[in-house]
Formats: sequence, C-alpha cells, structure tokens
Amino acid sequence: MESTKIDVVLPAAGVGKRMHLDIPKQYALIGKKTVLELTVDAIFRCPSVNNIIIGVSREDEYFNELALSENPRIIRAEGGKERSDTVRLCLEHVQTSWVMVHDAARPFVHLDDLNALCSKVNSSEIGAILACRSADTLKQVVNGRIIKTVPRESIFRAYTPQLFKTDILKKALNHAVESDISITDDASAVELLGYPVDIVEGRADNIKLTTPEDLAMARRLMEGQDNV
Repeated sequence: MESTKIDVVLPAAGVGKRMHLDIPKQYALIGKKTVLELTVDAIFRCPSVNNIIIGVSREDEYFNELALSENPRIIRAEGGKERSDTVRLCLEHVQTSWVMVHDAARPFVHLDDLNALCSKVNSSEIGAILACRSADTLKQVVNGRIIKTVPRESIFRAYTPQLFKTDILKKALNHAVESDISITDDASAVELLGYPVDIVEGRADNIKLTTPEDLAMARRLMEGQDNV
C-alpha cells in the first residue's frame, strides 16, 4: 500500500537569542552545513515526506544563499512574530491532509522515529508527537525551594516532529490566537480543543539546539558520525 504523503512545516523565523550568535541559530554551521540544511536533509530521508515549507522572517538575508532555496520541493513562506504565527502562515501552503511540524533546530531526528510517527496516520484520528521519557528526577520548585518531587513514570518530554490532520491543526492554532492563549508547542493547541494526542516514543538524541552548549554538543555528535 502506498504511504500517505505528508507536507512538513519548519518554522525558522526566530533569531535564537539564547545561542548568542551574530546570525540566527538555524544558519550556524555544524561541519560543512548549516543547522537548517542538516534538518532538511534528515526530514527528506523519510519516504512519506512530500514538500517542506520553511517559514523565515521577511528580513532573512541567509536563506536564499543556501542551495536548498532552489529545491522545487521546498517552499519559502513568510514567518510571523511568534513560532505559532509562523506555523499558521506556513499551513496556508500545505497541500496534504496530514502535516508534520518540526523544529528547524533539531537536525538529528532519526529516520526510524520519522517512519514510526508517519505510520500514525493509519491509526490516529487526530495526530501524534515524538516524545521521550524523562530520565531525570523532577522537582516542583517555588521561590527557589523544592516543594514536591514529581513522579517521572508518566512524564515525557515533547519533541518534534508533531503530526496532525491539517484542518485540525489550523483550527487549533486559530483558536489559540482568538483566545489569546500562549502555546509552547502545536500539541498544546490541539489539546486545548479537547482532542486526544498520541505519542510515539523516540530517541533521546533528537536534541533541540538552543544554547551554545547545545551547539557544541551537536558539533561533537556530527564529528562522531563522520568518524564512523
């Protein structure tokens, strides 16, 4: 049976202030490629992927310098003020009934995880996200003092990609805007509408590059892969 084709949205309009670079973090180099190029390469390895819609800021002066900007399967879209705004704008370019949203700064997503997530189109009515069990002991803290240890058995870290029916994700993000509710990921917007969201347990090395330490770790991971 032929797999369902899925468009992918990559919001890449942010500047990544916590990275302390003089360029947006998605254009930082890891080896010979930028973070964004590595992320696109990883996503395109998945046979279920159709097109990739990349949301960049109007002032972006780096995207068109990359070879991927000439790829006919990549669509440049205008980004918004917040990540969720960028995703909403990118969704206007999606042509498939299902869509995945992935952080542009997660270049190490594994093909097995992508395939497992995409397979949820056959069993989920709403969508699913990649997630990873918390390996750390979690503490609830108020004013610098621990007030509770949180049982970690049912705690998962939300990763991307996150997969949803396109019409449901559009509805959810629009509802969040109309209700003036700040969301931290796409799943939280869908949850606000009362929809159940499944998880697909993924690899812990699908890290998001946020700080200089993350970038240094990513470069070490890439060097390790190159030496294999």
